[in-house]
Amino acid sequence: QQDGRKTTSEMLTQPRTLLLLSGGVESAVLLSQLRETGHHPVPMFAHYSQRGSDAEHAAAAAAVAFIGAAEPLRLLDLRAEGANHQKVNRLHIPLPHRNLALLSLALGWASTLQCTSLALGLNKDDFGKDAAFKEAGSVRYTTGTVEFVTHFKALASVVAPEVTITLPQAELTKAEVILEGARLGTPLALTYSCMRGRPLHCGNCLQCRARRVAFLDAGVEDVAYESEG
Repeated sequence: QQDGRKTTSEMLTQPRTLLLLSGGVESAVLLSQLRETGHHPVPMFAHYSQRGSDAEHAAAAAAVAFIGAAEPLRLLDLRAEGANHQKVNRLHIPLPHRNLALLSLALGWASTLQCTSLALGLNKDDFGKDAAFKEAGSVRYTTGTVEFVTHFKALASVVAPEVTITLPQAELTKAEVILEGARLGTPLALTYSCMRGRPLHCGNCLQCRARRVAFLDAGVEDVAYESEG
C-alpha cells in the first residue's frame, strides 16, 4: 500500500482535482498520476445501476485505499435513474450518452467542492471507440470522441470557468497507460473492466478484449479471464 497521508500545509497548497473513478485501468492510473504530480485528488464513483456496478465500485474503493487519497471516495448515487433505464433496455446496453450526463454532474461537483480542475481518463484509443462500437452493432460512443471533448471543454469554460478540464492520458494508448501504471505502482490487478459484470472478467466483451490486447502489448501481467479466446 502506498502512503496517502499528507500534511495540513500540503493539503492547503495542492490543487484540488476531481476525478470519476470507474474501477477500470485508466482511472486508477489517473489517480496515481495526480498523486505523483502534486495534486489533491477528490475521487468520486458514479453508480447508475450499470451491470458491473458492484465490482466497479469495489475496484474504485480498492484503488483509493491502495494508492491513497486525502479524501474518501464519494458516491454519485444515480441508482434509481439507472434502474429505470434497465427496465426498458437489455442489460448489456449502457446508458446512452452517459459521459455527457456524468461529466456534467462531475463538473457541478468539482465547482461545489472548490476543485480547480476535473481530470478525465480518456486516452488515445478511446477516441477511436465510436467506430468500434458501431461495427459491433452497439450504442455509439460519441461521448468519447475528440469532437465531444472539445465541445464539453468549451461549455465548461462558460458555465464553470474556475474549473479546468484536463486529459493527462490523451496522448497515450491504453497499453502506454498500463505501462505508466506499472511504473507508478498502480494496483492494476485490482481494476475491473468487464461490461457484463461477471465476477471473473468474461474475456469476450468489447472492454475485456481491449483490456487483454493492451496488457499483451504492454507486456504486463493481467487478471484471469473466463474465456482465454
